[in-house]
Amino acid sequence: MVVSLFAVSAKAAPMAYSVNSDSVNGDSLYLIDLTTGADQFRGKLDAGIAFRTDTEGLAFSPAGPDNPSRLWGIDDASEILFPIAGNGSIDYREDIQLPPFPAGPDGELIGGSDFGMTFACDSTLFFTSVKSQTLFRRDSQGNVTTVGSVGSLRVNISAIAAIGNPTKLYGLGNGLFENGSTDSPRLYSIDLSSGVASPIGRLSDEDAFKYNEAGLAFDSEGGLWAITDRSQINNQRSQILSINVVTGTATLVAETLNEVGYESLAISPPANCSVQAGLNGELAKIPTLSLAGRLSAILVLMLAGMLILHRRYT
Repeated sequence: MVVSLFAVSAKAAPMAYSVNSDSVNGDSLYLIDLTTGADQFRGKLDAGIAFRTDTEGLAFSPAGPDNPSRLWGIDDASEILFPIAGNGSIDYREDIQLPPFPAGPDGELIGGSDFGMTFACDSTLFFTSVKSQTLFRRDSQGNVTTVGSVGSLRVNISAIAAIGNPTKLYGLGNGLFENGSTDSPRLYSIDLSSGVASPIGRLSDEDAFKYNEAGLAFDSEGGLWAITDRSQINNQRSQILSINVVTGTATLVAETLNEVGYESLAISPPANCSVQAGLNGELAKIPTLSLAGRLSAILVLMLAGMLILHRRYT
């Protein structure tokens, strides 16, 4: 029993996907070990006649009875939503052209959104635009609407992650402005009615984590992870961070080994989609063992049974 309890918490960090827009290979999909930072090139985002040039948002859709989970990305240069295979290949026939977005302060209509994106348990897609500091919602029927009003976020957020049912949405503020001054390196909670972002806490009181933009995602166990783009800070490699959702503080886990410039992160389909009522009417996760915990528990029970049988027949 003791062994099985340790196995629940003592598990390795997950594998994740990220698209590197700064790669020498062009927009490319990488598989990243979040424990070590080892990043493996999987393939260019190339459909033969439609190469992606600025893919920043990335997320897994939820799995359904007839629809397996798929990896999706948003290209900022064309404002196209598209699925991505594990080898980075894409099919232009599956492209989804998103509707026009509000212009930025300089009147820019295309590009500059620096999208963050995430799926909720009900297949709703949320994505943010830095250009207009706005949260958008795309439902399962393909309808795109503004959450709250244009500019409701009031902060530059290019990385978001959703968890649970009902949905809780978190955002990570950009670390630095283009001129190098500090932007908003904080974790935020985002209201799904008003579209307003409320600060939870800074990643570090000492500003230990310098970055420009980032990717954000929950793993299947509900842990929150980020990967940061530091390509504009002396071309430094990306940092992999574990973030406390209660305080917003971050812990450095690793740095990528080969590449710089990761701005997106996708780990698993939406997590914690099954909930139960907790104390005071709050929602609490249904407790379950991880796969490692279940296997350890089975081994412990088998060992106990073998000892009992051995004593009985000796």
